[in-house]
Amino acid sequence: MSPWKRRLPLTAVGLAALVAPVLSVPPATAGPVPSRRTARPWDAYNLSPRTRTVRPVAIYNTNGTVTDPSAVLTDGRTRLSGAGSYVTLDFGKDVSGLVTLHFAGSDGPQRVGLAFNESPDYVGTNSDTSTGGPRSRDGVLYVDVDGPTTYTMPAKYLRGGFRYLTVFLDSAGSVDLDGASLHFTAAPAMKHPADYANHFYSSDPLLNRIWYAGAYTMQLNTIDPKTGRVWEPPADLWDNTGDVGVGDTILVDGAKRDRTVWPGDLGIEIPAAYAAFGDTVSARNALTTVYQHQRDTGELPYAGPMLSKYGSDTYHLWSLSATYDYYRYTGDTAWLASVWDAYKHGVDYSSAKVDANGLLSITGTADSVRILAKGENLIANVLLWRVLSTGSELATTRGDTALAASYASRAAALRTAIDANFWDDAAGAYKFYPTSTIHPQDGNALAVWYGLAGQDKALRISKTLTGNWNDVGSTAPENKGNPGVFSGSMEVNAHFAAGGSAADQAGVDLIRRQWGYMLTSPHGTQSTFWESYRAGESCVFCSTYVSLAHGWATGPTPALTFYVLGVAPDSPGGRTFHFVPHPADLTFTEGRITTEYGPVDASWRVDHGKFRARLTAPRGTTGRAGVPTFGGKVRVLVNRRLAWTGTRATAYGAHADGDYVYLEGLRGGHYTITSERVGER
Repeated sequence: MSPWKRRLPLTAVGLAALVAPVLSVPPATAGPVPSRRTARPWDAYNLSPRTRTVRPVAIYNTNGTVTDPSAVLTDGRTRLSGAGSYVTLDFGKDVSGLVTLHFAGSDGPQRVGLAFNESPDYVGTNSDTSTGGPRSRDGVLYVDVDGPTTYTMPAKYLRGGFRYLTVFLDSAGSVDLDGASLHFTAAPAMKHPADYANHFYSSDPLLNRIWYAGAYTMQLNTIDPKTGRVWEPPADLWDNTGDVGVGDTILVDGAKRDRTVWPGDLGIEIPAAYAAFGDTVSARNALTTVYQHQRDTGELPYAGPMLSKYGSDTYHLWSLSATYDYYRYTGDTAWLASVWDAYKHGVDYSSAKVDANGLLSITGTADSVRILAKGENLIANVLLWRVLSTGSELATTRGDTALAASYASRAAALRTAIDANFWDDAAGAYKFYPTSTIHPQDGNALAVWYGLAGQDKALRISKTLTGNWNDVGSTAPENKGNPGVFSGSMEVNAHFAAGGSAADQAGVDLIRRQWGYMLTSPHGTQSTFWESYRAGESCVFCSTYVSLAHGWATGPTPALTFYVLGVAPDSPGGRTFHFVPHPADLTFTEGRITTEYGPVDASWRVDHGKFRARLTAPRGTTGRAGVPTFGGKVRVLVNRRLAWTGTRATAYGAHADGDYVYLEGLRGGHYTITSERVGER
């Protein structure tokens, strides 16, 4: 009897629901739910498996002589007869791990091949590419079958990201396949992969799907650091037994590849992992790994082990910037102390490259999707400004007031130099280089997201960036006008950070347009977000090497939590936090972040101009809430107590700026906040 006989069969209805790639898919189609006594509406969007054992849900296609191809899905016998015959198993989403196959029997000794692919564009009897080097395909694994046989992939051949598994006969006889499963290896520190610490749920099913697809993408990019990519590439096949960092869980750049710590990606991954899972341990291990490989000069690596690349001024700065992100989410003073000397050495390394114009002039030109020109580059200067600004806060935490003042002063001077040399008032955006006619997506988005651009500039940049959109997303003028995915993640957050209803709507619209395209495209996995893609060509990826589950593409997940829901920590560890919704055209949203003090639960609803919100915060925390005015004069009540009359405060230090009425000092507890319009301004 097959070892799979004890499980319940997947019904035809369940199968169809799991794999239907429809834009307006109702929640029930999104995947399995966590093992809880009572399912919540957002659980239906959760793509993560309930257990570590995952099984295919459909047959994608067959070739040659295949008898009863779908039988294997319900533990029956699927027979392959004749060399070249194959069945492609569809897991319904991108997955990661080690495959086990069971064969009920064979017509004498036979050889069976296994090929793995993320995109249906490349499905067949060869795997897509994860190794790098000169090969365009990774090859296949072979199994010797002689009668009843159970085969489990060796650990070194762990496949980091695939949706489709093609099982083919490489000999002239026949085999009966009656079982297929995967041991899911992503997010190794999570006992139950589908049991998220946080959640997001809104009136828009597509946004809900995108939040959870981003979370799932991040989960696939969270690995055991002893399962990274071996480098240099092996002579044949692939090898995922590389030691890429410390600890037992770490953030890497891609599920299929590179399975390596890339510091630039951490700028998106750390907020995304925190927003989805409250996971900061994986971020700490990634950053610790980077600092352990700092050179004597102070330079931090462009990529961690086993790639161990150097030569990027921007990625060096991303590591320093991400250090603040980790500390903001955790308040981990012990860890900060352990890397503080290395951090300062890293700041000094970049500061030494500041030229007579007061700008960072880069010499390490490696970057995300292109090689930069040497000189005064926008994104490098924005990153240095953020490092100096946040470094001042970190220095204060360390008790070094003199260094804090120095960093703050240098940040102010750099901001002045950036505005003087990069700002193009006619274009309403910053230039790529001071003499360039290009207005880049990445540097402009970061200038807004990180707060370098004042509000007037931020709103103008937001509007300028929307002019770069096409049917499938935002484009990066600095990258030949290709769709920006890493830089697009920056742009999404920038629109919300710019403030104002038009910018908020731009943020929501871009998420729907670009991430909705990636999520529903028949070329992708319908479950994860991509490293890159192209528009206006005969191919979407034009390479089997492109990763379709890439951490730097997950920007909408933190954006939807921190801005649309509106909850994010302010002080390290979340002792103070804010709840300031950016509703755009949504009618309700609810969700959670998990701070070092416990969960913060929030929800809001808009109904015919009336706003109602609920907030529950843990003991020891203090919140700041913002109530949208929607362009009118409103009165605000907190737990039925009047806090704002429409013109003056009566409680909670209420004050207004035209867009919001702010409430201060909301100590841990339960709050109901309501507003209603009392007249036009």
